[in-house]
Amino acid sequence: MKALSGYAEWFWLMAKNWKDIENRNWPLTRYFKRSDLPVRIYLHASKKPASYEEKMFIRSRLTPEQWLEFRAVDWGKYRGHIIGEITITDEVTMDDIGLKATHSPWFFGPYGFVVKDGVLYEKPLACRGSLGFFEVNLEGLVV
Repeated sequence: MKALSGYAEWFWLMAKNWKDIENRNWPLTRYFKRSDLPVRIYLHASKKPASYEEKMFIRSRLTPEQWLEFRAVDWGKYRGHIIGEITITDEVTMDDIGLKATHSPWFFGPYGFVVKDGVLYEKPLACRGSLGFFEVNLEGLVV
């Protein structure tokens, strides 16, 4: 199964089903055909943390209760690990946002992968990440 790498903070939100769009500056069709959708992928949390500005953006989108839970997370246990899974169901762009029924507060483009059915692993799996989508074999990964 393929994995996508990104900041732990953003991917944790998708695995919790709180964030329904993954923003990228490149199209999904670089890796998948439209006919491949929906597609299930792993979420790989990079070792680098999200910036303060990104965390404040996240805060602006969460309820006070969600923000308290988010702030209490031990991000160190997720960085450099496969932390969960999501299903990508569609892609939206800035050009077609008016044509699609997504008015997600998480979309800021230029490309957005519409996601659902997130699962956050209780025990993240150590794994080296890569740019873009990359293939992962869970056999032999350390819990």
